Amino acid sequence: MNKELRMTGGCMCGAVRYETRGEPFLINHCHCRSCRKHNGAAVVTLVGFVADQVRFSGDERKIYQSSPGVGRAFCRNCGTPLTWEGPGNDSKPIFEMHISTFDDPNGLQPTAHAFDSERISWFDVADNLPRFKGFIDDRPPLRRGPVNTGLPSD
Repeated sequence: MNKELRMTGGCMCGAVRYETRGEPFLINHCHCRSCRKHNGAAVVTLVGFVADQVRFSGDERKIYQSSPGVGRAFCRNCGTPLTWEGPGNDSKPIFEMHISTFDDPNGLQPTAHAFDSERISWFDVADNLPRFKGFIDDRPPLRRGPVNTGLPSD
């Protein structure tokens, strides 16, 4: 693990900023309805860190309690969705940052799809990553790669 790795990011208007330290414990696409609703997107890509790896600066972020013990943070000025926040597997608080809020997300490569069972039927990602019914620690994965839609290819 590279404990020296530091990445920065923030909201669209720049009022909320953050810095992460060390390697993330996950980078995955999430298809759950809650993430899609929070972002207004067909899929969301999240980068997970334990809470002590993340430092926020600037304006205080607004946190919406989307379910018991789970908060979804956003900038109260511009509305940019920033995080999913809740307990991790070992009950330590975690922050899952929205990948597109990083200043340079190019080095962050997703490794799986979570909640494929909630994926919008007309949307899939053309990669060979494992798709899980729920969280990525649910085993075994449902499949690897997209569903064959039966649509003619160009």
